[in-house]
Amino acid sequence: MELQVRSEVRGDWTVVAVSGELDADTVPMLSDRLEESTGARVVVDLSGVPFMDTTGLSLMLDWHRRLDGVGGQFRMASLQPSVHKLFRLTELTEVMHIHESVESATTPAA
Repeated sequence: MELQVRSEVRGDWTVVAVSGELDADTVPMLSDRLEESTGARVVVDLSGVPFMDTTGLSLMLDWHRRLDGVGGQFRMASLQPSVHKLFRLTELTEVMHIHESVESATTPAA
């Protein structure tokens, strides 16, 4: 499945919607798009990602650390069960901000 990435601004947030598998072949494309389109508050919508390997996981963790280090915020939303399982198994659900939906990730109380 070819990776597709699109982004839009919702209030103070840049929402990056991803569709396709995130693996060693496709992560560089998402990384480039994050570099191009991000502000200090980013939500990555993973509802269209049925599979993510450790390179995708590493990219998400890198962006979390990167934005956290400059006072920004990085959140993920709408993870499919197989992708959410990867974050649970690596115990990153305790570290990263994972939300049920883009809407809940971008609300002030989130």
